[in-house]
Amino acid sequence: MSGINFLSENLTDNAVYTVTTGAENAQFPIANLKSDFTTKKFRSTGNTVVFEVDWQQFRNIDFLALTGDATATLGVTAMSVKLSITTDFSSSLVYNLDINAENNIGFVALTSVSARYAEVTVTGTGSYSEIGKLFIGSKVNLPQNSLSISSFKFGRKDRSSIRSNQFGQKFIDIRNNTESVSGTIQYMTVDELDIVDQLFIDHGKNKPLWVIIDESGVAFTDSEYKLTMYVYMSKDPSYSASGGKHYNVGLNMETVV
Repeated sequence: MSGINFLSENLTDNAVYTVTTGAENAQFPIANLKSDFTTKKFRSTGNTVVFEVDWQQFRNIDFLALTGDATATLGVTAMSVKLSITTDFSSSLVYNLDINAENNIGFVALTSVSARYAEVTVTGTGSYSEIGKLFIGSKVNLPQNSLSISSFKFGRKDRSSIRSNQFGQKFIDIRNNTESVSGTIQYMTVDELDIVDQLFIDHGKNKPLWVIIDESGVAFTDSEYKLTMYVYMSKDPSYSASGGKHYNVGLNMETVV
């Protein structure tokens, strides 16, 4: 696994949203997409909805991503995005996100485009479409480094509550699963250390970011989806020197609900 990526500055967090085709569900308005929580979601009243996003400045875009409500199933079967410097999208390229419902994720990498506006078209699973969190922005990339294989850990936690009586009969309150990933980035250059350290300064353990550990999907089956995650850093990073102005750091992350 080489070339870890982070999605840090999300242009949608402070953007202006306008629904142009279809309608938002009043209980799940489109403004919910500004929330960090996937459970505070946007839902349309029909199966297809189109909305515009204006981040009010020209910025370079090279990655689009979405995740659904972490306690439910992905409410999207297709999503396409057009980017533009104006609200005229007639000549804009269409970027179709690669949707993986099993892992509650969708994303697409693109050649960097300067834009201020996005037109997003979403198709749902039947009677409505639903998004937990949307990312529009640029990757922060460590091209020559990732989590070392020897330190890499990926896990799932079933948060169901299970109690047993004296006969061994189980009483189960079914809840969602969450995922975690951890490992050590070894032999970082000074520049790479500065990047990772700035990520923690910007996000700490309280503001989510996205991590893309295996974009090419070479580690194991569907790892490009399983290891693209919307996460909190769950522990403070600690840096150690490995000689010759190279450094190691351990990262621990868990998915946002």
